[in-house]
Formats: sequence, structure tokens, C-alpha cells
Amino acid sequence: MTLREFFNQDKPATAIVAGLGAELGFAMALTAGLLIAGEQVGDHLRWYGGMFIPLILLLRHYAKGRTHLRVVKTLIVVLFVTFLIFIAYMLKARIIVFQ
Repeated sequence: MTLREFFNQDKPATAIVAGLGAELGFAMALTAGLLIAGEQVGDHLRWYGGMFIPLILLLRHYAKGRTHLRVVKTLIVVLFVTFLIFIAYMLKARIIVFQ
């Protein structure tokens, strides 16, 4: 099975791999960029919120085709769960504070 065939399936596993892969790819690229620039990763944790942009674009791509409804539903769940985890971490680390 080629990659094209794998990502053209309407299975939840496809959505999980694609969604988490998109987020992980962004996070790795951002980390590499920060390290190359000589910046501390801990000083720029808010920037990792941008990892949701590729996932939203991927969700739009699958939703626009209207043939992968299970993938779309699973991507929405992946987005929701990872966003909640990210916000919980930001609150726990006191990067986001309520006044």
C-alpha cells in the first residue's frame, strides 16, 4: 500500500496519523528553527499554538471532498483533544493566567 492509498482511505486510523503527524511536523520544524536561531524553546511555548493551523487546513481538505466523513469526524476529535491538552498545559505552566 502506498502513502497515497493510505491517506485516501476513509478510516479513523488515517485521520489519527495525518492529524498528529501534521501537528508533530509543525512542532519539530518550530523547535529546529528556534534551536538554529539560538533561542530558548521555553521562552516561546505560546508559539506552539500554531501547530493547529496545519491540522485545520488538513481538516478543510478532507471536508471539502465530502467522501471521507469518518476521517473528518476523527480529525475534529483529534483537534479538540489536542487543543484541550495544549490549553491545560499552558494553564498549568502559568503561561496563560486568568485575572
